[in-house]
Amino acid sequence: MKLAYKIGLLVGTAVLLTLLPARGRSEQLQRFDDYVVHYNALSSDLLPAEVAAAYKIPRSSKQGLLNIAVQKTGGAEPVPVAAQIRGSVANLAGQRSEVTVREIREADAIYYLAEFPVRGSDTLNFELHIAPAGDTRSYTLKFSKNYVTE
Repeated sequence: MKLAYKIGLLVGTAVLLTLLPARGRSEQLQRFDDYVVHYNALSSDLLPAEVAAAYKIPRSSKQGLLNIAVQKTGGAEPVPVAAQIRGSVANLAGQRSEVTVREIREADAIYYLAEFPVRGSDTLNFELHIAPAGDTRSYTLKFSKNYVTE
């Protein structure tokens, strides 16, 4: 299966998830100066099997996936940019886990994936530190996501 097709599946899945009821509706964006950060946290069991296999992501309601893309604005169209991203996820009981973010580059796309555990139904609080390449500024993105596991 060609890599571009896999990307299309992942992007298509993310778009479709925004149309699902509360469990899947999570694509968001945040603007920082001349950057826009798109982010999406979802349960990995929502990924199609072929996409999960291509990216070596276990499909489980107890496994979450964070998808992040950074774009520079100001031109005619936003342009994908590389970034250093680090972060953590914490549940309401204060249990915190650092997330390992991996960069994916395919064709003109640059995006980042991170997996995290989901320990039962809970609200998870994310804190990401984003430093776009070639820029001295860095930004902190904070958001929450409710998970219901079965």
